[in-house]
Amino acid sequence: MLKKIFKFPSGYVIIEIVGKNKEKFINMCLANNFLIWDVLPSNSGLVCKIANSDFKQIRRLVRKSDVKVKIVSKHGINHIIKKNRYRFMLPVAGVLVCIYFLIMPQYIWCVEIDGAKNADTEKIYQILSDMGVYVGAKKSNIQDLGDIKNAVIFGEEEVNWAWLYIEGAKARLLVQERTRPPELESDEPQTIIASHDGFVRIAEVRRGERRVVAGDSVSKGDVLVSGKVAVFMEGYPEKYAYVNSDARIIADTVRNAKGTFDSSEILRIKTGNRKKRIGLELFGKEYFPIGRAESVFEDADVTVKNHDAILPIVGYLGFGINVYDVCEVNEVKNKLKEDEVLCRAKESLEEEIMKNVGIEAQKIDERLSYNKDGDTYTVKLTMDLRENIGIKIPQEE
Repeated sequence: MLKKIFKFPSGYVIIEIVGKNKEKFINMCLANNFLIWDVLPSNSGLVCKIANSDFKQIRRLVRKSDVKVKIVSKHGINHIIKKNRYRFMLPVAGVLVCIYFLIMPQYIWCVEIDGAKNADTEKIYQILSDMGVYVGAKKSNIQDLGDIKNAVIFGEEEVNWAWLYIEGAKARLLVQERTRPPELESDEPQTIIASHDGFVRIAEVRRGERRVVAGDSVSKGDVLVSGKVAVFMEGYPEKYAYVNSDARIIADTVRNAKGTFDSSEILRIKTGNRKKRIGLELFGKEYFPIGRAESVFEDADVTVKNHDAILPIVGYLGFGINVYDVCEVNEVKNKLKEDEVLCRAKESLEEEIMKNVGIEAQKIDERLSYNKDGDTYTVKLTMDLRENIGIKIPQEE
């Protein structure tokens, strides 16, 4: 095997020797220092391998030994070049492949952002472009990743942390968005007012001047606890201290939400017809050899799987295949029953109410009323809640 590998660049020939003096021919070749190896018997003689340069000099030995030599096969680089000398595209393709693997990974052909949900990705792409990270950018020009990270963090307020990874021909920006910190307790004087009409059940005042007690009825905007506290000292004029009020005011409230809902809905039913389409991604752009996925059916649901070309050391090579699974669907108009419409309406209106209630909210009771006009339902939800209705506002002097 090793001899075969070492002789492949210079080339060798497999020959078949036929005749009575074939052993004599082998001995004459060895006596003339011709390189012959792997001598094996065949059906009509002997088969062996001989170096390409020695094969050209055995003609006189063939005549002397009165044998016949037939070429079985030729091997080596010279033979391959000679065999394919008129196939111009093969060497051209080889050169292009070598150029691709040598040059293309030196550039960025794909820019991705991972972890962005609330952040403005268009703005981040623009920041990266301004910092020299874009499709077609040379990787050697991207040097200080720390500056790029800082540019993204300070340029987009939703981003708390970022880092750029160069993976072959792909630039991948990993971002972590900010978590809104809880509101810190302020030292500024504040008053607590009612966020909604209600009947006070519990009034625990820890700081500030009490204005309500359990059993009082209050309206939205009424002062529950004042941050302006009177200070009395015998023999001195009345003074006031301004504090940051703190209290727990639990009240029974009534909240309403109203909306219109249709009893007809459109369902997307899969027909069972399914086709696949291939998208070739090359240098950040996608090409469809047999048509785009959206044009397969008049209406369809499309899912895609990405297969990027990646080498262990080089990384992303700038191209890949996207497999689109296209499922045909038909839109069918569905008529909902009345109880289904009301159930969906109740869930929607209840969600709307609960977004606006205070903390410690507890549902006591609820009532649903509606009017029907054809396929349209006008639904009103009334909820009896027990909640903390106190909200803070700055204390005025």
